[in-house]
Amino acid sequence: MKFSLCIPTMNRYDIFLSKHLPLYIENQLISEIIITDENGEDIKKINNSNIDKTKLKLYTNEKRLGPFMNKLRACSYSTNEWIALIDSGNFADNKYFDVANNYINNNKLFKTTILMPSKGNLNKLMNHSLNSLDYTYLNGKVFKKGNFGELREFERLNKGNKTDINGLMNTGNYIINKYLIDNISLKDENEIIEKSSARDVIYLNTLLFEQFNLEMHIVKDIEYIHTVHTGSIAIETDRLFPQINNYILNRFMNLR
Repeated sequence: MKFSLCIPTMNRYDIFLSKHLPLYIENQLISEIIITDENGEDIKKINNSNIDKTKLKLYTNEKRLGPFMNKLRACSYSTNEWIALIDSGNFADNKYFDVANNYINNNKLFKTTILMPSKGNLNKLMNHSLNSLDYTYLNGKVFKKGNFGELREFERLNKGNKTDINGLMNTGNYIINKYLIDNISLKDENEIIEKSSARDVIYLNTLLFEQFNLEMHIVKDIEYIHTVHTGSIAIETDRLFPQINNYILNRFMNLR
């Protein structure tokens, strides 16, 4: 089995993609690397580099889409069933893909499935209040309709000083089945999408839980490097739309 690696990006080549792409290209479990670039600057630098471009599929957006739609656009070009949707400032190593591959091969999974990392290992390039993306207390749990109350009670009893479920749902950098990308409906969601940049992942997950019998598996040993940096769109826009942020969070909290 092979993965499609989908990377939405904007101005991430110099610090991140220049280092990460050669490592992704060498990974035998990745058959294609799809990059959708908001302004074309990263793609220009990739094309001018000596990086092997055999696996690369490069797309420059005609206009800036924002994080939510740029993620979906990248995934829409996937030709594989399973997609690793990784932010351009973060990095998933070979173990991430090895564990995901073994999990898929050894479990009967529905096409409405997401495999969620159990931990984001922080690489902080700036001072920020984020101190943990550790969800290991949820290892082996599966979020699906009907069990949110049970899992929130489990969180209350077992979280300790680790990250809460709301944080988990906005982390992303996960494995998602292409079926979900192909069939999600965005009807009547445009106004929220445009202002969701600080909560785009939890918003996407909420839509998926609302529309499908989604199963989100928290998989032990799927971990990635999560970089906190000054160019983060989520950090830059966190305070711009507080009402939208609260609306998205409340919509997620209403899931049962």
